[in-house]
Amino acid sequence: MELTAASPFNLVENAWDLKKLMLMNKLVMVYSDRITSNSFEFLMQLAEDKLQHLNTNLKNKKKILHILVEAIQNIAQHGHKDKNNTVASLFVIGMDDEHHFFVLTGNTIPNSSEPYLRDKLDHLNSLSAEELRNLHKKRIQSPAYTAKGGAGLGFIDMMRKAKSKIDYYFATVDKDHKFFTYKVNIADNDKEET
Repeated sequence: MELTAASPFNLVENAWDLKKLMLMNKLVMVYSDRITSNSFEFLMQLAEDKLQHLNTNLKNKKKILHILVEAIQNIAQHGHKDKNNTVASLFVIGMDDEHHFFVLTGNTIPNSSEPYLRDKLDHLNSLSAEELRNLHKKRIQSPAYTAKGGAGLGFIDMMRKAKSKIDYYFATVDKDHKFFTYKVNIADNDKEET
């Protein structure tokens, strides 16, 4: 399907289709814009409100918000900044079904970052829960660990919190950039037990 810019009249005519698409795909929250300290606070409050509205239990709400914070920090620290010093970004909180939430994020990266990210995520996805825990402990004790982040803890922390692997994809933006998207699945364990 080829994407083209829609006129305002087409957007008005298709607004209900867009809403139905979001409902059909159980997208709780979608945000696509630059990240600032104000938008960060807004996003976190909006996410918390949406999860509260869904009566998400406290344990899973904390997991989702924690993963969202890590994802936003990853983008702010490592995303490719354009000429206006902003990063093109995407955040989605959704549900695969009534028991499984997900956080999907995306941002523009230089092509040169793709091999590193692929290798890193493939390696982390191959580890057991115990191996992830040991790697996390090792990275925290590393001299590379700083208050700013460092030591590659973001993905490790998300995987440990969600108890799942990370799905990812690289889409070509232009000859120099890719749009890096990843999805963290979060099982609503408390609901599954009832």
